[in-house]
Amino acid sequence: MHLLNDKARGNEEVEEDAISVALQEMLLAYNEDRTEVAFVHDSIQSAAYSLLDPKKLAAFHLQLGRILAQNLSHETWEKHLFIVAHQLARGYKLISHRDERVVIAGRIFLRAGDKAAAASAFPEAKFFYARGIDLIDNDEDWESSYQLCMDCFSKGAEAAAIAGDYEQMDAWLSVAIRRSIGLDDQFRAHYIHVRSLAQRNEMEKAVDVGLEALELIGVRIPSDNVKLHTLIELFKTRRLMKRICVADLKKIEPNKEKQVVSASRLLNILGTLSLSGKKHLCPLICFKSVQFNIKHGILSGMPISLATYGFLLSRFGMLTEATSYCEMANAVREDLGIVETIASVNMAVYGIVFPFSKPLRECEKQLHHGYTAGFEVGDVANSLRCASLHRYISFFSGQPLPKFLKGVEKVSKLMKEYNSNSTLLVNLVYQQAAVNFSGSGGASTGPAYLNGDFCDYNKIEQQFQEKTHSILHEQMNLMQTILAYHFAHYDTGWKSSEKIHVCGGGSIFKGFIFQYIHIFYRGLTAIALSRNENDKRKYAAAVKACIKVLKIGRKKSPLNLSHQSYLLEAELAVTKKRYAFAERLFMLSIEHAASAGILHEHALAHERFGFFYMMRNSHEAAYEQIRVARDLYAKWGSKAKIDF
Repeated sequence: MHLLNDKARGNEEVEEDAISVALQEMLLAYNEDRTEVAFVHDSIQSAAYSLLDPKKLAAFHLQLGRILAQNLSHETWEKHLFIVAHQLARGYKLISHRDERVVIAGRIFLRAGDKAAAASAFPEAKFFYARGIDLIDNDEDWESSYQLCMDCFSKGAEAAAIAGDYEQMDAWLSVAIRRSIGLDDQFRAHYIHVRSLAQRNEMEKAVDVGLEALELIGVRIPSDNVKLHTLIELFKTRRLMKRICVADLKKIEPNKEKQVVSASRLLNILGTLSLSGKKHLCPLICFKSVQFNIKHGILSGMPISLATYGFLLSRFGMLTEATSYCEMANAVREDLGIVETIASVNMAVYGIVFPFSKPLRECEKQLHHGYTAGFEVGDVANSLRCASLHRYISFFSGQPLPKFLKGVEKVSKLMKEYNSNSTLLVNLVYQQAAVNFSGSGGASTGPAYLNGDFCDYNKIEQQFQEKTHSILHEQMNLMQTILAYHFAHYDTGWKSSEKIHVCGGGSIFKGFIFQYIHIFYRGLTAIALSRNENDKRKYAAAVKACIKVLKIGRKKSPLNLSHQSYLLEAELAVTKKRYAFAERLFMLSIEHAASAGILHEHALAHERFGFFYMMRNSHEAAYEQIRVARDLYAKWGSKAKIDF
């Protein structure tokens, strides 16, 4: 009632009499300061609404929306925008006058869509943009109100893509591309197309469309002699960056030229997408991105460029240099207050590079901050990717399983809500593995196999296509290897490990800490299988290769990988009957696992030490180690391991 009473005072006596009667009949009630009245119950409002003629409801809502739009004060306009928009949305088809259609499309529906999108309410944003489009989708409006039409179609396509309505997105986007009359709008439409393709997991196509868009504005990424161009651009980028520090970046005058800023954003996105589609172009795109942002003074794009550059250097084995650039990325983002790239920056920094140099628990916290903050600024796609990395790091940091399962369930719901199927499938792999370890049910073929309520390993393997699902394929086989080892199905574990191992240098794990986690469990599995005399030589060679890689990992990350290296070396020493040496290595593994706070691998080190003592007939020492292992598995929340 207070909305209608804001400025309009036309029929005060009639209004006051009607309200007075309703108050006496206790249908309405005042608020505490007696400035507003409202129905005392929703059922009363519903009953009153049911008395209206159904044939006149659209006209009623249109008239109500018009009154509100015309009479709300400037102070209350934004606060009640959604109320006005929803009223008009129920009757907007009755609007016949062109001028009113344009005003309502722009002043009401476009603004309501923008406000909903800013709050990450993309289905509602799509609803409002669609109403605006219905009002202005004709040649006359495109000619006289071009920018309004382009905004409605472009923003509507983007909201539809994020909401998962790809059919509607394609329809609106095709109109925007066909109607665009300048490079800026063409580029904008292609940019939206790239993001929607990425969300549909069509990474190669997304990269192709992105490269075409960049060529529209004169930015070219060579597609021939890629290795040579990559080496040249690496040299140029390293030479450029050696002269740059955070203080220098802060002195750069920000470039606000629309086309240049858009190119920077697209280069940054393509750097991430090319890792999954057209991996051979990823380094080249990232080097170009760093150079482009510094040359043109695109400060908003610098954090993600620096972070991605750091990630690439880590893949090339230059971890010290990579860490320094990731620290620079953080410093630039924080000093300049750049919030729109927090999800993508934290994803590269704390999900890829810093797990080698910082405690995994710290990385887990920063990834959580990255994806929640990313949602707040509307960066849904990168927030969901950051959420995926958060789940991986949470698991390998030894986060207690009840807390992990609660978090992974929440993230799965978000991924379903935003139709992010590629990240959802990997998330469900981790959810299934955690359920198997927890022993809480939901594992259809026992804890050793990645089959159950959330994941069907065999079904996914049959559907697997390496080019479009490499991340899913490798994460799934990593988790299957881990489960199979823990529950003594070593042949299954080895087969899963081989599916990652055959990728070699092309593995998606290269440059990630997961590369070494996989090698750790591959080595343990090979140790177990080497006890079979028939295949002893084959698996012994695999163990030595794994130890060699893990020693490199230990140098890169003494904090997070030492316990794995020492445990695998201890197991090898046992097979060689170097028992005193093995005992020292087991102790070192336990010490480092405890220091890192990685519960499940701390427990595993005690478990394996217990079996070592059991083999040596030191039953009292074996009992103590197994008891500690059980306590740690209980602390982790793994009933299945305790019962095994």
